[in-house]
Amino acid sequence: MQHSLDINFIGIGSGKCGSTWLYKNLVSHPEICDANLKELNYFSDLYEEQPFSWYEAQFKGCACGLIRGEFSVTYISHPQAPQRVLRHVPKARILVIVRDPVKRTFSNFLHSQRKGDIANDLPFEQYIQNEDNLAPGRYAEHLERWFAIFPAQQILVVVLEHFLRDQLAGYRSIFEFIGLEDVGFVPPHYNSRSNEARSYRFLTVENLMVRTYRWLSRRGYTRLVKIILDSGMGYALRWLNSGSRELPQIDRDSQDHLARYFSPYNKKLATLLGRDLSCWEKSPAIFDP
Repeated sequence: MQHSLDINFIGIGSGKCGSTWLYKNLVSHPEICDANLKELNYFSDLYEEQPFSWYEAQFKGCACGLIRGEFSVTYISHPQAPQRVLRHVPKARILVIVRDPVKRTFSNFLHSQRKGDIANDLPFEQYIQNEDNLAPGRYAEHLERWFAIFPAQQILVVVLEHFLRDQLAGYRSIFEFIGLEDVGFVPPHYNSRSNEARSYRFLTVENLMVRTYRWLSRRGYTRLVKIILDSGMGYALRWLNSGSRELPQIDRDSQDHLARYFSPYNKKLATLLGRDLSCWEKSPAIFDP
């Protein structure tokens, strides 16, 4: 077992469940280092391309004594990620955030259009015929691999719908989980949304931005990506490119189809976590993606 880096927590997913918003609020805590980029993707995409020393270098900007952690949503479903994390940072606390998988699927559909991964005119009902697009919402399948090799007390699964009922209590539980002293800290922008879906006047501009970010990140240029993000240039360009067109809403037939599809997987997750997930069975016909 090869490990030497002191990492306090690793967020493993899931995508389109509020992970960007959550991570920004976590690193606003004065005890947590904010020097590294979210989405390092080391234990998934970069593990065979970069040595572990590359991963260690991502945290060199952290002042002595600060809690170190990262959040990469590609980890949760990657088949080798659990063993890789165990090999290098076995004591890291594993943080997970999940959301109603029906909403997550529709949100990811809009996000995939924004990234240029799917055609802009692809109907949602056709998108969900591909089970690969539904796999991320089968949370229990992915989490079973993590629970199989990490102690249950080392994994915290945050259900977004439960978390939003009392965010301050939710942050306190996370801060306690990752070992902070000031667990009563209130993130200054905890009520501000981040990375939400929006319409764009020129989708090709957004496609180019996201593809450039992804290309740089997946090749290890994380420092450059963080400099660009911290500069606010991307935010300014997105604001200028924002449109007034209303975002599409999921149709009732697709929602009902997905609710039936995910129902057995949700029950499996509820059993795995010992949690009540009935809130996912009461989704409204129209919801915010």
